[in-house]
Amino acid sequence: GGWLLLEPGPSYPLFEQHPMPKTKEQARCEWDLLKILHRTVGKQSTGDVVTRHRENHITRADFARIRECGLNAVRLPIGYWVVLGPSDGEPYVGPAMEYVDRAVSWAEEYGLQIVLDLHGCPGGENGEAPCGRRQRPEGQWHWRQWHFGQTLKAIQVLARRYQDRECVTGIAVCNEPSNTVPLARLCNFYERAITTVRQAGMTENRVAIVLPIFQRCEEEFIAHWDVKTGGVHRNICFDIHCYHCFEIDFNGKSFAEQLRAVEDNAEMLRRHPMVVGEWSLALGNATWLTCGQKTELEVYSIFGCKQAEAYREASHGSFFWNWTETKCIDWNYQEVAANDLLAPQPLPLPEWSGVGEDPLEEEVNPSPTPECRVLYGEAVYLRVFHGCYVDVVRSGVAARWADKGKWQHLVFCPVVDTAAEGSDAMNGDRCEIRHGDVVRLQSRSGLFIAVTDKKVSATRRKASAATEFEVLMDDADGPLRHGGHLYLRNRSTGRLLNADDEGHDMFAHFKDKGDWQRLAVEKGLPAVAIPESEKTAPELAGAGVTPQKFRVELPTEMASTPRPLLPAKRADLDALQQAASEDILTPPKLPMAQPRGGRGARKRLQGAVLDVATPQRSGPSSTLAESPPMKAQASENELSGTAKRRRTRAKAAAPAAPGNGAELPVSSAEA
Repeated sequence: GGWLLLEPGPSYPLFEQHPMPKTKEQARCEWDLLKILHRTVGKQSTGDVVTRHRENHITRADFARIRECGLNAVRLPIGYWVVLGPSDGEPYVGPAMEYVDRAVSWAEEYGLQIVLDLHGCPGGENGEAPCGRRQRPEGQWHWRQWHFGQTLKAIQVLARRYQDRECVTGIAVCNEPSNTVPLARLCNFYERAITTVRQAGMTENRVAIVLPIFQRCEEEFIAHWDVKTGGVHRNICFDIHCYHCFEIDFNGKSFAEQLRAVEDNAEMLRRHPMVVGEWSLALGNATWLTCGQKTELEVYSIFGCKQAEAYREASHGSFFWNWTETKCIDWNYQEVAANDLLAPQPLPLPEWSGVGEDPLEEEVNPSPTPECRVLYGEAVYLRVFHGCYVDVVRSGVAARWADKGKWQHLVFCPVVDTAAEGSDAMNGDRCEIRHGDVVRLQSRSGLFIAVTDKKVSATRRKASAATEFEVLMDDADGPLRHGGHLYLRNRSTGRLLNADDEGHDMFAHFKDKGDWQRLAVEKGLPAVAIPESEKTAPELAGAGVTPQKFRVELPTEMASTPRPLLPAKRADLDALQQAASEDILTPPKLPMAQPRGGRGARKRLQGAVLDVATPQRSGPSSTLAESPPMKAQASENELSGTAKRRRTRAKAAAPAAPGNGAELPVSSAEA
């Protein structure tokens, strides 16, 4: 990737060397980069710059190293202008088929299979950077701009030129087609593309044809395809891209939930002829706060090994994005190999029916205290669905940062006067939190979270129904535990506390339970009194400073007298609450912070790669001969929600939610 279709990540040297003249910001796609070069160095010299990049970005030595890594195939993303030349008025540089010739020859020389991937189609198969031109905001690109006829011509040229090359075992007819393309039109194009490839001489017993499914429900697409085609096409496979770092859904997943999503992918791959055309080690925000005391490399290795294990279920193999990129583990296979991250045995996951709390949560992110139950008076953090934690700054309540600092520190306080007579809570004998409890949420500054109409704020006044919340849990029988989930229904309005997908404020909009209302609870270290030095927050230099940059971890012991972890009597708890309410921290007002990506994760809205295959497993060598007939379709109930679990690089249009026979490379990398 980044060789014969330029993107900021994979082609980073070019984009860094030629920023926008005025702002010095990097271009977002090949089209914009070439426009900048036209203005700064002239049209003729632009061609020279691109040629130098193509000569040096990927060489024979890269193919030799790919083979040395134990990989068996590469996926070669190609812009259509490399095949046909640019259309009138376009800035692209082409044709340049000599570089595709080199890639095919080097693959033959080193015993690698190669998948020719038409990654950028005439007019664009979407409006994002991976097709060559990023057309934003949404609405600038329309699916009718995709020139299907010219795309078929480019496919025909590739198929005819390499029909006799044994190492060419796959051809992808496009990449990540927009989900705004009508399903019938897309399937019609795929059938025409299959006919074009076969008539050009690439036979079904040797070359697989790759049909991408992007931001659509895989089950619905394949069911429609089966009805339309009657299963007459052989050695075709569906291309899916499995990323765990983009969009709200994956930014909000805990490490355990990420591993379960990988498990779900494996189950889907067993059902259909598929290739995982792109995957990486990039993870969303919440993962890094829910992985216990594991090091960064340990997390990458556990995640990577689990993915590699799952993708062995793909009938046509898998490809890692990318072979070469900036020096980061998330996207650079060479860094993954250098750190030997895919060598260990995959982590076995405990069985879970999907009902109640997942035991994997406690396994990968154990409680920071010996007691895993969430108890009254303890420090806790509430994570919302997009991966940030509820914070209280002065009277404002929001979820702005994927950090657990003092502004995110909260304590559950029981509302004694609402407890049932004779209950444990009334008697003060039980300190664990259960379904149906009525609680107040107190910040570290002593303020209480309150709801007025639909607005959520923090107040000093504790004795009010506005500050009272009923705890609702999916598991009504057991206590709330570290890593568990709950909903908080306000006693004054009857509405549930919720986050929002378009901003960072907290609200109480609805009375029903859903993803926006679901909160994950994570225990912190024991609550302590606020020392005098913290009663006035330090001055923050510069704008955009987040709590993480000056947050103080809560120690188990401090110079001042610590608050007891578990109040022995209800009177003790009330005294503690009164003391806290008189101890107010007033941090300065900060500008709204934007959610940050996972460590090292750079959001490319879609993908382009010279794919590196994952290490080849033992057993018969992989070939791209004829694939087995398509398997029977799974019922909708069996695979409900699979599309939501595999969102790839561009934002979805609607918010949520080795076999016997032929294979694409089992282990593959994008070059």
